[in-house]
Amino acid sequence: MQANESRRFVVLDFYRFVAALGVFIFHLKNIDKGISPAWNGSYGLFVDMFFILSGFVISYSYPASSTGMRSYLRFLVRRIARIYPLHLLTLLAFVALAWVGVAGPTSHTSFLDFIHNVFLVQAWGVTDHLSFNSPSWSISAELFCYLLFPLLMILATNVSPLMLAIIVAVSYAVLAHGHLPIWQERSQMYGANFDYGMLRALPSFLNGILLAILFKLSGKYRSKPLAIVGLAVFATSVLILNVFAKPDLAIILFSLAILLTAIGESAFKVFPGTVWLGRLGNTSYAIYMLHELLLILVFKPAWNGLGLQPDAFPIFAVACCVVLTIAADITYSYIENPARKLIGRLAPKDSKPKSSASDALALAEAGQAANAR
Repeated sequence: MQANESRRFVVLDFYRFVAALGVFIFHLKNIDKGISPAWNGSYGLFVDMFFILSGFVISYSYPASSTGMRSYLRFLVRRIARIYPLHLLTLLAFVALAWVGVAGPTSHTSFLDFIHNVFLVQAWGVTDHLSFNSPSWSISAELFCYLLFPLLMILATNVSPLMLAIIVAVSYAVLAHGHLPIWQERSQMYGANFDYGMLRALPSFLNGILLAILFKLSGKYRSKPLAIVGLAVFATSVLILNVFAKPDLAIILFSLAILLTAIGESAFKVFPGTVWLGRLGNTSYAIYMLHELLLILVFKPAWNGLGLQPDAFPIFAVACCVVLTIAADITYSYIENPARKLIGRLAPKDSKPKSSASDALALAEAGQAANAR
């Protein structure tokens, strides 16, 4: 791939949007004990798709010429600018709720919990519970991957794609099925959050780096129909996760969908619906970070106040998704994006004139690099 090929993958943005709503529904179903636990019971695995997408987008966009401490600090400042403002805002909102006595999904709101959340280490095995805005554990896991990013890139660029694929597969096998002391049972990795959730993120983030390398080698295979195939694979993963909890199958489907979609989308000069796909993708991080807050303040009171029964859950879920998306769109436009730009100015400047590759990194950070996780 040449530097001037750099682009934003709006269909992958849309996948992130769907995945964020999937995680929301995964939590929303707990609004009533009468709702079947099997209803979208596996959508929590979309968090692992966030990790794969992050590895793919960030490694694809990161300039190969960026080396040294200055570039690393610039990378970290930009990543923190992307994830931290909304994290801090929602954390303070949950502090306020705890202060007035409004109970959230977790009752853990101690000062030490607050410190863990402020420094985004709550998924690093330092505690035995979730706290405050519980979905933010995945942002903590993301930060762990960001800190290791240079080492992961050194590994990825100094072995063959086949060897990297083997490393990724072994990482999944050991962490998910190795009966390690940190996991309580087989495949427990896919349910990890506070209990070393950063290790859950690691193989998927590295998997995303592998997919970016494979994409860069795919030049002669790029054709528009592959985007349709990728969409079909992603739709299949959504349907399967709605019925079966098959983590390993989900990882395979997510990976295929991301790679095929990226290869196919790159054959388009402008993908149909780019503006709306990109806008929906922009809301994904806010959807993920705001949904627990709105669940407490809006959705649960609405469910109880309207006296709804479990059979009304599908319609109620759709309505909640619409409200949450609108709230996330407003949050992105007036809080998240302005704060990201403001903090991003603190990043060390390039010592060399900007290349198109570094422009690509800014583009990806503006609309596509994650979260959630």
